[in-house]
Amino acid sequence: MIRSGVLQITLREESATTRIPARPDCLLGAGRQSNAIDRGDVDRTLRRWGASFRTSLVFAARRSLGHIGSQHIGYDDTERSLGMSRTYRVELGDVARARDALSAVRDLAAVAQARIESLATTHDPARSHPSTDTRVDAAMNAHDLIRATPALAREQGDERIVVAVVDTGVALGHPELRRKLLAGYDTVDLGLGKVGGMELVGDSRGADFTPRDDVGHGSHVAGVVAAQGFRLSPGMAGRSLCLPVRVLAAARPSGSRRTIGVGALSDIDCGIKVACDLGAKVINMSFGTSEAHIDAGAPPPHREVVDYAVARGVVLVAAMGNSGQAEKLFPAAIDPVIAVAAVDERFEVSSFSTRGKHVTLAAPGERILSLDRHGYRLSTGTSHAAPFVAGVAALLCARARRRGVELGTREVRDILVRSAQARPADGHRDDIGHGVLDADAALRTLDADLSASPHGRTHTHG
Repeated sequence: MIRSGVLQITLREESATTRIPARPDCLLGAGRQSNAIDRGDVDRTLRRWGASFRTSLVFAARRSLGHIGSQHIGYDDTERSLGMSRTYRVELGDVARARDALSAVRDLAAVAQARIESLATTHDPARSHPSTDTRVDAAMNAHDLIRATPALAREQGDERIVVAVVDTGVALGHPELRRKLLAGYDTVDLGLGKVGGMELVGDSRGADFTPRDDVGHGSHVAGVVAAQGFRLSPGMAGRSLCLPVRVLAAARPSGSRRTIGVGALSDIDCGIKVACDLGAKVINMSFGTSEAHIDAGAPPPHREVVDYAVARGVVLVAAMGNSGQAEKLFPAAIDPVIAVAAVDERFEVSSFSTRGKHVTLAAPGERILSLDRHGYRLSTGTSHAAPFVAGVAALLCARARRRGVELGTREVRDILVRSAQARPADGHRDDIGHGVLDADAALRTLDADLSASPHGRTHTHG
C-alpha cells in the first residue's frame, strides 16, 4: 500500500540545505513545514506537477534529539553519509499527480533518490483476534519450547540493555509493565480520515509524544519481551527495560470491525532512528510492507535506517509476515536483520508464516499469551514470535557486555543460528530458516565462544 500524495526525496549532498526543520519539531509545533527544498529545479518541478507542496526532514540529528526547535542541526558523519541530513518528506497539493511528480523529480541531477511513501501494517492471521480465554492451559507453552526458564536462570539480563518495541505503542498503565518501561516516543503523523483505504481511529496525527497503544498489538509484543510475570510467563528479556516507540496508528480496513496498526515509511524510519538514538540495544519490528506494494524504482524501504542501526551496534529483529507465501516483507528481508518465522508446539512451521531465503530462524507464534490494552489476550502470528528472539538477543548482549564484549546484529544472528534446535537436514529451509530458537543453548554457545576466544568472533558489532 502507498500513502497517496506523499513522496520521500533524498538530495545529493551538494544540493542539500540546512534551513528545513526536522519532523519531530514540526509535530511539536516548534517548526513549520517548508514550502521550499532547494529554491531551484526541485522546487520548480514539484510545483509544476504537484501544484504546491510542504516538506520537513524525516530524521532528527542524534546530537540534537530533544533540543526543541533545532533538531535539524548537528548531523554526524554517519548520518550524513547515509543521507539522513538530506531526506525529506514531501506532501503534494495535487494528490492525483504524485506519480508524475515522482517521475519528473527522479530525472533531476540534484536528486539522489525518490519514492512514493509506502505503508506498513501489522496484519495478523484471522485467528489472532483478541480472546477472552486467557487461561495458561489455552496458550502454547512457548517458554518451555524454547527453554526460556533455564535461560533466565542462567542469565537474568541487565536494565542497561534496552529493548525497543517499535510498534503501535504499549498499554502504559498495565501492571505487567510497571517499572519495566522507559518514557518512549511517538512519531505517528497520518492526519485524519482514511489512509490506504482504511479508516484511521484514535491518535493518528501526532497529538503528543506519548506512545499509548490504540490497537493492542504493541502491548502484546511488549509483554513477550518485558512482562513482570504476574499472570503469564516473565518477559524473555529478563531485567531489560522496554522502550516503546509508537510508529503505527490504529486503522480499520474497509468492511471490517477489526483494528490493525498502519504506519507511513517516514514515521517508521524516524521512529527506528529515535530508538537507536535513545539508547536501544535491541529493536523489535513486528510489522512490514510486502515487496509487491513498494516502489520498484527505489531502494528497499528502511535500508538507510537499518544501516544506521547496524553502524551503532544495535541488534535488529523483525517478523517474517503472515501471508503464508514465499515473498519479501520489509524490513525482515533486509540483510542483516534477524527475520523470524513462526512454528507451532510440534515445531512445524505455521501455515500462515511467510517463506523466503532470508528467514533466519523460527520461534513459537501460535496462541501466545501476552498483554492487551486492558488485561491479557491470546494472539497468533510471526509478530508474536519475533519478540521471543528479541528477548534472547537482549540476554546475549547483557551476558557478553559483562565480559567486556559488545554484540551486534551479525554476532547475535550467528549465535542464534548455531544454537538453534530442530535444525533442517540441509542447514536451512525457506520456511523455518536454520531451525527453532533455543534460548538456553544460545547462552551456552555464547559462553563457549567467550571462553575459547575472548577477543575472537564476538568482539565486534555489525
